[in-house]
Amino acid sequence: MYYQCLAIFPATYNYFLTKRKQTRFLIKVMLGLQGLNAVILVASWVAMKNGPSYNHYNSEKGEAVEDPDEYENAYGSDPVVYNAVILSFYLFPPFWTIYFVMGGVLAFIYDAYKPAERHNAWIWGYAADACTLIQIALSITLICQPKYDDPEQTRWFRPSDADYIGDSSTVGRLWDNLAGRIMCPLTTLWIFAMSTGEGYTASILRGDFLVNTLSPNSYNCFLFHQMIGQWYFAATRPGEFWNWWQYRKSFYWFSPGPCPVEWYEYFLVIVVVVAFSNFMDSTFAPMVKRIAKQTMGLFADYEGEEEIDVAGTLCSLVEKMTGIEPEMDSTLDEVGLASVGIPVIVGMINSAFSTKNNPLSVTSADLMKAKTIHDIAVIVEGAWADMEHDGV
Repeated sequence: MYYQCLAIFPATYNYFLTKRKQTRFLIKVMLGLQGLNAVILVASWVAMKNGPSYNHYNSEKGEAVEDPDEYENAYGSDPVVYNAVILSFYLFPPFWTIYFVMGGVLAFIYDAYKPAERHNAWIWGYAADACTLIQIALSITLICQPKYDDPEQTRWFRPSDADYIGDSSTVGRLWDNLAGRIMCPLTTLWIFAMSTGEGYTASILRGDFLVNTLSPNSYNCFLFHQMIGQWYFAATRPGEFWNWWQYRKSFYWFSPGPCPVEWYEYFLVIVVVVAFSNFMDSTFAPMVKRIAKQTMGLFADYEGEEEIDVAGTLCSLVEKMTGIEPEMDSTLDEVGLASVGIPVIVGMINSAFSTKNNPLSVTSADLMKAKTIHDIAVIVEGAWADMEHDGV
């Protein structure tokens, strides 16, 4: 999915660049994409919401079926095929690409309309805050619903078709996927409005603590939260271990199971996860890289190294990756290096600038504050100087 987005970015960007100041055209494209998204969601729901059951549950008797011979889960059976079809819909990259293109179009709309520079920019602050309150209200509503494993309770914010314990869970999975996509118009407006910097939401999210302290740890928190949750559970409940992986999942494709601790322990778990993530990023990873580089240096023969044109090489790498010929003052957004492009260019930089005696190691975190190609060049030159100083 990510590689598909990277593959289509140059053509997409170059096309919309020719329409850069055509605000009405861009808005029509955005409305068309939103409409296409709605059509895909409605059509998928209508076509697949009546999925056949695995017959694990007898709805007439209101009890589970105990005899495995009565199950309809043989290879090639209707429920199995239906599950594969819904899974294929969920993973089909073009349906996700719509949102990627929407993001690009939204950026061009912002550039053409320039809402932050208008006298009524304050309106967008109210819009952003309203979107925030709606999402908070929806989140509270979803959290307060009865648990899915309680068949006697009705979850009022789910369609009845996706709230039936007797199905094969495919319909429930389908709805869980569609429910997030349904919010696309709201999140599109939210991002556009927040980009003006107006309103309480933008004021809170650009706080120094969030931007410079928490956000660099976001990816590591994603990687380690499950593991740390299990460690915490085992440490605080001697003799017990929450092994989420050993249980059958209600959501086959992506089934997040909450760590079964008290609500007030949530905050402690969050602190531990962030602290561990920060340790891995700021202490452990640099230490491992330093040891690895020193070890590689022991086996490297000394030979003269030519001086490398950092700016020229970097521009060549960017053009090779995105198809866009950059200038040193080009922003990362303009050349397609924002978001998913950063990890890719990091690997290319380390490969292009490393030598036997000077293996360069730049990370995504190092490029966090870079805004332009020149900023990246400064970071690369600094990393190169550090490696030479260390004597690697």
